[in-house]
Amino acid sequence: MPTAPSTQLFPEVVDASTLVGKPAASIFLPIGAEGQADNDGSATAGSLYVVNTISEAATIFGAASLLTKLLTAVINQGAYPIVAGASKKGSLPSLSERQTVWDDLSSDSRVRLRLTDSVVQADLVALATSCVDAELLQYKQLAFGGLTTGATKAAQITAAGAIGSSRLCLVAPGVYDADGTLQTGSYASAVVAAEVAKNADLSNDLDLLELGLLAGIEKTASGLPVYRMKVAGGVKTNDFEDLLQGGVSPLMPSRIAATGVQISHLRTTYTATTAFDAISTRLIVDQVFVDVRDYIFAAGFLRRGNTEANRNALKAAVTALLFERIAWISPVTQADNTQGFNVSVTPSADMRQVTVSYEGRVVRGIQTIQVAARLTVPT
Repeated sequence: MPTAPSTQLFPEVVDASTLVGKPAASIFLPIGAEGQADNDGSATAGSLYVVNTISEAATIFGAASLLTKLLTAVINQGAYPIVAGASKKGSLPSLSERQTVWDDLSSDSRVRLRLTDSVVQADLVALATSCVDAELLQYKQLAFGGLTTGATKAAQITAAGAIGSSRLCLVAPGVYDADGTLQTGSYASAVVAAEVAKNADLSNDLDLLELGLLAGIEKTASGLPVYRMKVAGGVKTNDFEDLLQGGVSPLMPSRIAATGVQISHLRTTYTATTAFDAISTRLIVDQVFVDVRDYIFAAGFLRRGNTEANRNALKAAVTALLFERIAWISPVTQADNTQGFNVSVTPSADMRQVTVSYEGRVVRGIQTIQVAARLTVPT
């Protein structure tokens, strides 16, 4: 619409607005979600849809459905598009109904992070297994989930122990959304997954990250955060550390605002060793493989002859790729006493395949900083 010139004398209000599309944050790890749809949604149970907006989610899955609520949390954080599917319409899905959609998400090469609206421990155990199943296709997936509101610290730790997988992050507790409504751990896990999806720098483990559009973590009947650091009778209790040691990823009240939520630390539910006590470790290991795999496809090595020249070219390319990711993986000392990744490309006896191998140390994030001051006081 034309606008009035600045010299116009006629008193008039002219619409000079422009409509500009607001892009989502760049998605590094795309999300796949499953849950319950309402009958007013257009979705067919068991089918996957690509969702970009809240209105699309409401149309496809129903405005008040559990799945739409989950997708709204992700979209509000700017982590779209999302691949989503309803496992049932009109009522809570059974585990077998959920697994039908999970199999499709496990088979989808686009999906790296997984969500469900279920807050049932047995379902989360099965979801972790579904992410493991994706590895049968060389796909790398990590799920985020949570329990219902009111779950005690002991219940959260028990659930993490039952899941016990390096491919699921159990987020706790429930959270209050921007409207002050208490939401389950599933909703909280969707907000966290959205931030992970946007984070292309895997050396940043998102510790202490402030989460937008959340008013606080779940509270006790007395109005205190359900998990907190406290002292009673001269004894210190740190609920967050207890949960982390038990395989749970707790959210905590904001340290810089009167209201709000921030991440403490994100880990997997695998506690048999400390190998995956940060999801960044899981993601780095996965992403390095994905990057090497995608480079091999893109460079056309599967169309080349199994010659020494081609093997040397592949070795050089993988070595260069790994050095580009030195913020994620540290080189090791090689046989010639130089620092590198010991990349080798070895042919099979029948020359039908080659094996690409490499070494490196995953870079861990800083968890604790000790301040050791030596001060003197004039006397």
